Amino acid sequence: MFLKALAFGLAIPAAARLARIATAAPTASSKRFLVYFMPHGIPPEHYNPRVMGGDPTNFDLDKTNVSILGPLQEYKAYVNVYQGFQYPGAADTHSGIVNCLSGTTVVDTTSPRTTVEHVIGKALGVKPLILGACSHQPYGLDNNGMLFWNGSAVDPEKNPAKVADTLFGSGGTTTPAPSANADVQLRSDLLALTASEIQGLSTELNGLTSEQTKLQKHLAAIQAMQSDGSGTGSGGPSSMSCSSKPSLPTVEKVRAASAGQVVDSSGGNDYFYQEKNFPLLLQAQLELIAQAMICNAAPVIGLMPMYTTCDFDFAFAGAAGSHHNTLSHTGPGMTGQYDSPISVDNYDATTRAGFAKAQLWFSQQLVKNVVSLLAMTDDPTMPGTKVLDNTLIYCMSEIGDGANHLRDSRIEYPQVPQCLPLVTIGKAGGALKTGRVFAAPTDKDAAATKVNRPASDLYLTLAKAMGAPNVTFPNSTGAITEVLA
Repeated sequence: MFLKALAFGLAIPAAARLARIATAAPTASSKRFLVYFMPHGIPPEHYNPRVMGGDPTNFDLDKTNVSILGPLQEYKAYVNVYQGFQYPGAADTHSGIVNCLSGTTVVDTTSPRTTVEHVIGKALGVKPLILGACSHQPYGLDNNGMLFWNGSAVDPEKNPAKVADTLFGSGGTTTPAPSANADVQLRSDLLALTASEIQGLSTELNGLTSEQTKLQKHLAAIQAMQSDGSGTGSGGPSSMSCSSKPSLPTVEKVRAASAGQVVDSSGGNDYFYQEKNFPLLLQAQLELIAQAMICNAAPVIGLMPMYTTCDFDFAFAGAAGSHHNTLSHTGPGMTGQYDSPISVDNYDATTRAGFAKAQLWFSQQLVKNVVSLLAMTDDPTMPGTKVLDNTLIYCMSEIGDGANHLRDSRIEYPQVPQCLPLVTIGKAGGALKTGRVFAAPTDKDAAATKVNRPASDLYLTLAKAMGAPNVTFPNSTGAITEVLA
């Protein structure tokens, strides 16, 4: 197959890639994994799903006051909400960000650890792409920005234009750069083949195996694209071809706006850490993530929009006030009596509406720029499915209740259920049962940690769903079998 591909004029790397996938055993569709961080927790009276009749599959995400999860209601069939979990250690503060994704108990900034996206990436042979809009102080990475670890803390890439050039090629090029994903480069090379050459490769394949292989899917896709002469299927986002650089208008805005800026020794003039630029920068990074996942150019990604003590004013989200010191630290207002039934309705919904609007903005950006696009885009690696069918997005924060800085799930006074905000979106190629609220046991105060499940159990579950069944996480007691298909 390698020699045949060379005879048809393919370059040696593409011919080698073609030969490998032609003789490989049939495989499942490519899966994508994204960790999306929402800093400094949530107010539960604006977050918790409404579960009806005790049925975990019968719930609403848009009926809890401001409803931070409300933007996901349309995609509820893809969503799981996880309650009753805890992070390791007793540090009830945002400084626990240094271990919340690894399952380790260490809270220093030097001991080695590996976070879930890197564990999955290593198991799948993929280097994760780690991005950050304003993921640490301008002067450098400190413990309030150390969310992602690969032995040592990973400093997220702040410039989406730089990443776009690496993944898709620079400038106005219409073909991927040599460093682009191998599948993207192969598809570009195959587009140049004639119909008779494709038929020749298909005939050659029949002599190798009677099973359907990835190559046959590639060839069928190429023939379909060539048949309408456009190279983009039916045209439009739902049939986008990754044989050319995707349109990234917001990334290009950031490229132009940040060009030529001089950064002083304190980082004070850095475009990527200026408050006024934050909304556009996060939108650009999400735009990049969506196209990287569609093209399968970066199958494993982590995104940290802000470091935990970032104090940007969120007036742009309808929540005037600094995110950390003002909004997230606002204490709840009480309406319920101590002996009231356990419910988020025991809190006054007006007291923390500002904080809820700020956290709602993070949900809105994810849904608008990533989830909605993946839900309507055909997966080029698996005909008949959408990209979101084969994706797993993990949304999380380093604490639960923003005011109390809790790292576990518990019943707070006056009898309000408070859980770490942990959500998955996507079906991971059918490996995950979705459309449910999974609730592990909770209790009051100090007793809560005795019944909470470790977050490591969830990480183990995500890894299994992503096709990495043999990985381990510290302090795990086992995968959540109830949500694994």
